[in-house]
Formats: sequence, structure tokens, C-alpha cells
Amino acid sequence: MSISLMQFIPAALLILAGIVVMAVGTLGIFRIDYVLNRLHAAAMGDSLGLLLVALGLIILYGWSYASLKLLLIVMLFWIASPVCSHLLSSLEAFTNDKLEQVCEISTLREVEAEEKGE
Repeated sequence: MSISLMQFIPAALLILAGIVVMAVGTLGIFRIDYVLNRLHAAAMGDSLGLLLVALGLIILYGWSYASLKLLLIVMLFWIASPVCSHLLSSLEAFTNDKLEQVCEISTLREVEAEEKGE
């Protein structure tokens, strides 16, 4: 199987972009202090990064059953990742006693009062 330059360049750029997105997400995990913000950085980084790498591999190796498997993996990840993120954020919200000190939490009445200018 020979790979043409017209296949290699877009595939390499997509794979490289995916690796960069994952690296930035990983850096965000280590640089951000609060756990819910870290969770957001991780979820955005790995979802987009995985898609870009998978698309690059599909372009590189052509359409086949392996390409279909890669797309199914991406779809499964896109379904499972938000569910896991929601469970982790719910756990943090329910178990952190100092959540109000870390986050600015407003009740609906406070928001309505701010809108009315009270």
C-alpha cells in the first residue's frame, strides 16, 4: 500500500493538530486549580483531540473496516464522556462543603433581583 503525498499531508496535519489539542488539554488539567474547571479542560481537549487523530488516521489508511471502527470509537467516546463528566461534577457539587466559597453561586431570586435592578 503506497501513500501519496496528497494523503499524507492532510493526515499528518490532522494527527498533529489532535496531539496539540490533547497536549493543551493536559496542560490545562495541571494549570487550572479548581476541579470543575479542570474537568472542562479535560473533556474539551480529549474529545476534539480524539476526533482529529481519528480523522487523520482514516485519511492516512483509507476507508475500511478499521475506519468504521475508529468512527465508532469516537461516537462511543462522545456519548460516554459527557455522562462521566456529569457524574464527576455532580459528585464534586454534592461532596464539597466549600463549594460556595470556590464558585459564585446565585439563587434564582438573586438573579431576578439583579435583573430588576434591586
